[in-house]
Amino acid sequence: MEFRDWHDGDDLRLLELFSDPHNAQHHHDRAMLGPSTQKPFGVGLVAVDDEIPVAAGALRAQAIHPQRMWCYIETAPLQRQRGIATALLNQLLERAPENIELKTRSASTDLTTANWLTNQGFSPIQHTQRVIVASKSFESKDFEVQQLATGSVELSKVVAEYYNATHDWDPSHLTLTQAQQLLLAPQTGAQQAFITREDTGITAFAIAYPGPVPNVVDLFIGHDPNHPDPTDHIRALLSTAGEERSLAIEIDNSTTVLNSLIETAVESDTAIVEHESTIWATDVLPHA
Repeated sequence: MEFRDWHDGDDLRLLELFSDPHNAQHHHDRAMLGPSTQKPFGVGLVAVDDEIPVAAGALRAQAIHPQRMWCYIETAPLQRQRGIATALLNQLLERAPENIELKTRSASTDLTTANWLTNQGFSPIQHTQRVIVASKSFESKDFEVQQLATGSVELSKVVAEYYNATHDWDPSHLTLTQAQQLLLAPQTGAQQAFITREDTGITAFAIAYPGPVPNVVDLFIGHDPNHPDPTDHIRALLSTAGEERSLAIEIDNSTTVLNSLIETAVESDTAIVEHESTIWATDVLPHA
């Protein structure tokens, strides 16, 4: 077994051996595979057996989440249970800075991967769900919902504050400028921004992005982290954003206000959980 740097064309060679992505999250994570980089730091390797690529892995640093690097490894289905992933992880770590911590993601139902990650020193730190909410699942509340330009500095500020407040589990340093660049700028696909206000400030926001399925938009929804109870504001935004289309929303253990509303929709059969993931890290206690 040979381990080498990523070459042009490896993506096409590996696609011939890998199965199709199981879901949107798998497709997103697989995009980490690729060549090594310096800014931001990243390592991309391929495992080759008899001149045939059979597995690939990558480590990727994130400026806004400096505590841990993302790790992604995938082995062709017919090549698994040979220890290739373990050897590939060791090769990636040899090329990475010393004493780095890693994070990765797996499907919550994938017990084989969960056991492998545990054996490699990873422990769960977060549970996420991607939920599809049918249109008209929420009734409008007595809050005026406004549309705001996605380039608004006021919007960028509350988005950054919410993002940082809900990432204690993976500390972030998202600035106002980064919020604009990564979540709101035209290249992000952000199409619409809805807000509610209380007094003069933004209380809650919802940002709509085009999704992979027609008439289903990806929605990033949040609120002023200092507001005592923004539940009705969030409900009003869900009602407005989902009046004529379905919504795809990602929730986790930190999105507490949103979770209760989504749970109600799932129990009422107006929303379904499309995918559940577990996020793992190497710097937490096994039973944290």
